[in-house]
Amino acid sequence: MNSFFGMEGKVALVTGSTAGLGRSIVETLCQAGCTVLVNGRSEERTDKACQEIIAKFGKDPSCVISAPGDTSKPEEVKQIIETIKASSNGKLDILINNAGINLPEAKFEDQYSEDQWNKISKVNISGPLNMTHAALVLLKQSKAGRIINMSSMIAHVGSPTNNLYTMTKSAMLLFTKSLAAQLAMTKITVNSISPGAFKTDMNAKFTQDEKALKEIESSIPMGRMGDPQELAGAVLFTASDAASYMTGSDICVDGGFVAV
Repeated sequence: MNSFFGMEGKVALVTGSTAGLGRSIVETLCQAGCTVLVNGRSEERTDKACQEIIAKFGKDPSCVISAPGDTSKPEEVKQIIETIKASSNGKLDILINNAGINLPEAKFEDQYSEDQWNKISKVNISGPLNMTHAALVLLKQSKAGRIINMSSMIAHVGSPTNNLYTMTKSAMLLFTKSLAAQLAMTKITVNSISPGAFKTDMNAKFTQDEKALKEIESSIPMGRMGDPQELAGAVLFTASDAASYMTGSDICVDGGFVAV
């Protein structure tokens, strides 16, 4: 069984992983034996996250590597790739495009402006495109390359107050399918995960407001928001050899939200 789900000897890059779901993904992979490159726009926050993970699990310092950089900026993506080359001799088996932002909820006519669209699309769309394009040459050298794009449950149903975010996350679903079809004859699989409402800083508006929390929980069949650790199973499966015949697929981890 360990041969299917084991991460020993593998190297992963998780973008946007200094906090929230990204941080939880790093911790999950690290505990499974993977060497993980932690990414964030701030070098200080990225270094701090690595130090905290090492202290939390008593791991060898080499299990996590700081790889700061803004994935929406091609020149900083090059720096991230150079960090991979320097720290792991260019070995990269798993790329998880997790970095993303949201905007305050509002009707489309109030939320949309060219500046707001540029802001969210650069991070949520251009970032994954830049990082994937740059990392492909390294992933192709892996015996079992994995690209995992983080979408969202909202990409499956739409949102009356989150049009721009929904649009960017929907784009990730089709990017996943298109790239999966292109790379199907290689050793690289491409899948996506659509998280639901999790207790993270991005969703603080729900966790810190009792009325808002009750509203979101009432829309989830399981009646609660998820804990970040509950994404671990989907991540481990999709990144492992157990998912070797799955590509172009999406896994919803949302407490049943999309089911209804």
